[in-house]
Amino acid sequence: MRFLFCGDSNCPEWFLAESALLTKIASVKMKLVTQYILQNIVEGIDTSAKIFKMLEGSGFNQQEINSTIACVSFIVENSAKYDVSEQILIKELIDLGLPKENCEQLSKTFKQYKDKLQQVYENQIIKIGKAVEFHYGISKFVVSESVAPQKQIEGNRFIDTNITFQHDNGKQECCQFVVFPEQLEDMLNSFKKAQKLMMQL
Repeated sequence: MRFLFCGDSNCPEWFLAESALLTKIASVKMKLVTQYILQNIVEGIDTSAKIFKMLEGSGFNQQEINSTIACVSFIVENSAKYDVSEQILIKELIDLGLPKENCEQLSKTFKQYKDKLQQVYENQIIKIGKAVEFHYGISKFVVSESVAPQKQIEGNRFIDTNITFQHDNGKQECCQFVVFPEQLEDMLNSFKKAQKLMMQL
């Protein structure tokens, strides 16, 4: 099943496995977790201690908290990049099996920060300079035992990437990110579509 907040593609396997944790959070805390994560991304405020304290009070261990942060971050970051509306995001999260109240709280909070979040990504794209160094490695993620005990997910590998850029002023900046196989496939398909459109001009 394809989702617009995933770029009209299938959800990554790791997200499907870990997203069950989002059903265990009360809707009020879901709103706060989303807000803290967005404050960190948009305003650069370190809110990790608040998130850990709040979720530990709900019985989450450290691994589950990290997985929860990863899931919520994935949702809001991709929803901003793919310009997903609040109503569509609510519907898609409900389709994934999340409680309606949690979906509404997450989506409403995302809407409040959406413009600022998109501006953050726009600024990052403009500032990228010439790539001068590139390293990558293939890694494997582990699913939280509380979500899927002893379960091995097919294709649970990702590419850990590290690129060093050099700006016009000579300053170098390191950019680290991970890419999943399905994302590479989607990117290649997008390039092919773009190439086809350009050839029609």
